[in-house]
Amino acid sequence: MSARKKLKLFGDPTYPGNGYPPRPGEDRPGLSPFGRLAMGQNLGTSSVLIYDAKRDVSQEAPTDMIGIEGDDLDAWQLAVTLHPPRVIPLPFDCVEQRLDQQNLTGEQTNSEITTGHFPGTHDRVRWPPLEAEIEFGVGGVNTKVVVDYINGVSFGVIASFLRVRALVSQSRRDGDIYGTSAAYRLAAHVGPGFVEGHVQRTVFVGNIDQEKESDVFDVPKFGKVAFLSGCRVHHRSSPVVAVGWIRFFQSPDGSNPVGDFFVSSYESRVEVPNGGLYFSIFNMSGHEMKLSAIFELAL
Repeated sequence: MSARKKLKLFGDPTYPGNGYPPRPGEDRPGLSPFGRLAMGQNLGTSSVLIYDAKRDVSQEAPTDMIGIEGDDLDAWQLAVTLHPPRVIPLPFDCVEQRLDQQNLTGEQTNSEITTGHFPGTHDRVRWPPLEAEIEFGVGGVNTKVVVDYINGVSFGVIASFLRVRALVSQSRRDGDIYGTSAAYRLAAHVGPGFVEGHVQRTVFVGNIDQEKESDVFDVPKFGKVAFLSGCRVHHRSSPVVAVGWIRFFQSPDGSNPVGDFFVSSYESRVEVPNGGLYFSIFNMSGHEMKLSAIFELAL
């Protein structure tokens, strides 16, 4: 007979909706809800996103940065932190040929990268609009929301299921908004607690001529407040205040409007009206403008 210690199966009765049975040797009453929820799971790691500016599709990192799935009765307030992004200064041709792309190192933040030409190019580094897809929920209910990475951010969700993955969902089709083709290292972690920070989602609508209207776009999930942001298309031109209308519609073809709001980029914020699940921007700035709407998310 084997001398190894035998683990006994859980012999007490279990009832539907009362959680998973305890693991062998687990002191379940002595653990916090977060301890039970997150035991042995991926609470934080980094992933390398191989970004190709020539691809006009959403590009995702191959691995999740956070992955938690536990007992619904242990749903808890989870504080998620997206760490400042880093770029790996290697020529993109070399990155594409590597079989160990997830093991690339030498990453640098925005304050560490030099102002010289990025390796393999004749231009300085241009950071793409990096994002994170957050999937979370409790029980049979879950949703996905995309948030801006910016230069790092923290926010909170209540969930028993959480998955976080890095991506870039907007490209040249959304205007002059793309980045340097390179390997980007993105990292995130999760812990228990409350966070006062807020997250946002920027939707780039493209280059819009004076007194012209953009296409109709989806309001981001959990979008609560909208701000207008923009600049002149020619980067050497003097700055101009972005002025225009943010219009909200019930239908994806831009029919059935529910509200038109006159805004400027330095003072106006717009509460998203109920039923207004689509929007467009009408440019009144006096110049062709690169425009976007920044949505504050209710997270």
